[in-house]
Amino acid sequence: MKEPVDHIIRPSLPWRRDIGITECGYDASKVKAITRQDFFEREKELGKQRCAMMTCMTCSDTTKRYGAWVDDPRTAIGREVTWERGEYWGRGRSDRGILLKEELLAIEALIVAHRDEFDSIIDANRQRREWLEKKAAMKQKPSPPKPPRPNLL
Repeated sequence: MKEPVDHIIRPSLPWRRDIGITECGYDASKVKAITRQDFFEREKELGKQRCAMMTCMTCSDTTKRYGAWVDDPRTAIGREVTWERGEYWGRGRSDRGILLKEELLAIEALIVAHRDEFDSIIDANRQRREWLEKKAAMKQKPSPPKPPRPNLL
């Protein structure tokens, strides 16, 4: 008899507290599930074929296709929007709930209530990005050529 495979926990948005779902859609608290990091370490250690015998193929394929919040928050939000609206494979669904919509409305209310903090964080991020770009440009800049040494002979 074949052993059940491990599923991979889908990355959650940072403000969510529950474990959530696996990459293939199961409730992660009801199946044997590993983290994305555990999966990538397993694949590196065992190789792709051996890892495939132990891991849900839908989960592993999906994990490789999508990043997490730390990779790019915009794609993480985009994935959640697509999932909640049921827009995968061109088929509309209405059974996914409206959690993300409610979270975004709550984020809007928090920003309105704390506009000064929000603006200062945006400004600090902009300044940090500009500094890092300037620092990278300084590394790219070639050093001035050295003057030729005089021939003493």
